Amino acid sequence: MELIEDIVVKKLKPILDERGYVQECFRSDWLMFQKFGQAYITTAFPNVVKAWHYHKIQVDNMVCILGNMKLVL
Repeated sequence: MELIEDIVVKKLKPILDERGYVQECFRSDWLMFQKFGQAYITTAFPNVVKAWHYHKIQVDNMVCILGNMKLVL
């Protein structure tokens, strides 16, 4: 994967046992973590494109919890 300057991709590793799994999404000791601002959850139906908008300067931390996400930068 070719990376864009200042874009950080962190592979998250779920911890699985017979009860299910747990996975850390954000930790304050991760180098890319700056601060907490807000959190929200969104879903999209199959073949739906969402959130085409522009921010001149913005830091987003995103986690795909189910399925796949295609992020266009």
